[in-house]
Amino acid sequence: MEVAVVGSGVSGVFAAHALAARGLSVTILDVGETLEPRRQAAVDRLHALPPEQWPHDDFALIDENATYQKGVLPKKVHFGSDYIYAETRPYARIDTKVAGRAPYPTFAKGGFSNIWGAAVLPPDACDMADWPVSRAEMEPYFRKVAQLMPICGGGGNLERNFPAYREDLGTLDPGPQGEALLADLERAKPTLLERDTVFGRARLAVHTTPDAAHGVLACNGCGFCFTGCVRGAIYATQPMLADLIRAGVRHRTGVYVEAVAEDQGRPTLTLVDTQSSAREVASFDALFIAGGPINSTRLLLCSRRLYDQQVLLKESQKFVLPMLRLRGAPSALEHPSITLASVFLETKAAAVSDHWIHAQIVPMNPMIVRTAGLPGTDNAMLRPLWRPLLRRMMAAWCGMHSDHSSHVELCLRKDGEGDRLELDVRLSERARLEARLAAKDLFHKGLLFGTLFCHWMIKFSNPGSGTHCGASFPMKGKPSGPMDTDALGRPFGWSRVFVVDSSVLPSIPGTTLAFSAISNAYRIASNAPL
Repeated sequence: MEVAVVGSGVSGVFAAHALAARGLSVTILDVGETLEPRRQAAVDRLHALPPEQWPHDDFALIDENATYQKGVLPKKVHFGSDYIYAETRPYARIDTKVAGRAPYPTFAKGGFSNIWGAAVLPPDACDMADWPVSRAEMEPYFRKVAQLMPICGGGGNLERNFPAYREDLGTLDPGPQGEALLADLERAKPTLLERDTVFGRARLAVHTTPDAAHGVLACNGCGFCFTGCVRGAIYATQPMLADLIRAGVRHRTGVYVEAVAEDQGRPTLTLVDTQSSAREVASFDALFIAGGPINSTRLLLCSRRLYDQQVLLKESQKFVLPMLRLRGAPSALEHPSITLASVFLETKAAAVSDHWIHAQIVPMNPMIVRTAGLPGTDNAMLRPLWRPLLRRMMAAWCGMHSDHSSHVELCLRKDGEGDRLELDVRLSERARLEARLAAKDLFHKGLLFGTLFCHWMIKFSNPGSGTHCGASFPMKGKPSGPMDTDALGRPFGWSRVFVVDSSVLPSIPGTTLAFSAISNAYRIASNAPL
């Protein structure tokens, strides 16, 4: 049986893995954009070198980021390149109505796994109550996915509500600031637990031991995570994709899937060559759509010619809180350490709801200093004057359940040049009020462990700008609306077309998205009736 998967991001590659494990013939269809050769060459040169030996010009090239501005949350780019965001592609036109950072899709090989924050936490039952599958039904797939990627973490009491689904968690140095925070949290653990708060070392998909078969080196805590990991230690899908190709999965790049139809249970795809713009038609026995929430939504709207209909994508409301710590410790500026999250703090605010609020806490690091615009921090002579304060500063990147969030708004239009996707955001003042309530709740709880969450300095990100969105074609036990899918992600009453990315999650948990989306993709691909 010949099946196709659209996309090579996390949902697509894990779905392909599950399908190949069933003995099916799998083709991954992918635009497959990659990093520019000169940047890739610089990454290759730095790959095995310690940071102190990195050539200045090479590092300066991959560290470029035009979004570093005072007081503005920067966006991640891929080793200095923003090709990762598909803002302008002639075969997939976008008309952006957003002021500021927009939640663009990606056509990169590996999708957003190239630049993600590697946070992996399963949803608790209270955050997936509207899903047509229970947490218990999802647990075999949580466990399978957890075995297929490197995961580090441990400590604290995260396991109480958020199992790791594997025993052999890696260990990663959280840096002096992270260690001090964890120690303070440990002392306050009983009181925090009474107030619906758990914590632990950040649960990250990061290699803490080398993977020689794929040329991956273990994390060395260099501190340049936001630039990109030249060692390949932050998990991305390329190694698994390479294994699948070696095992016989076909990876066809340079093709954009424009539309799909189903005729007598057989999907037929319209493909566009991204270089020549030539079109062709291809048929498969089944299709699994994993283009990411914006690309997949667009594909389904185009397939049924659903023009001029506003489609709302849910997101997990993101905001950043500066933190001041009573106890100082050397920051990542002095003691290089991972600058992804070092600590996870999960809490519930009674004034908001029973949903978990997720806080990824990061040490003070060069990226934060560059965007804070603190005077003199770029001067070697003046920088030491800031050291006592910087040792007490950290930042919390927070997320809330989609019940308390704004939306991404999509609308397919048709004009003389063909289809274009209007992309906008719909801000919710109620959601922002609830985020402020959550921030104040963190303020009161932080006092228990010597931490001041500066809720009055809250800074919001644009809806969907962290790519944590979906639910445009939500799974339902009994689909009733025109955009509903069944429990296997099948839209429009089709039988052999399955959507497997976050587009079909009925709601978006605040406690990270990727692990939920990947596990659901694996479940659908494992159980699709073929």
